[in-house]
Amino acid sequence: MLSCRDLAEKASDHIEKKLSFREALSYRLHLFLCGYCRKFVRHLKTTIEFGQRLPEPEPLSDEEAEKIAAQTFEKSDQE
Repeated sequence: MLSCRDLAEKASDHIEKKLSFREALSYRLHLFLCGYCRKFVRHLKTTIEFGQRLPEPEPLSDEEAEKIAAQTFEKSDQE
């Protein structure tokens, strides 16, 4: 049977239906028995669905990208 860690590593494959029949069966058995993992998978699905509903971001201009990069490097140099 899968451990909780194994289940978490395969969660996105399960959601995208990329598991073999045997893996999917083991996955579902673990979810049946483990409430914590059911909650984790439910939250992961919600997060994925929310992300898919977000509009595509506008691409940054070269100037904006350089400004952000400069700010990032300034912060990392200060630490």
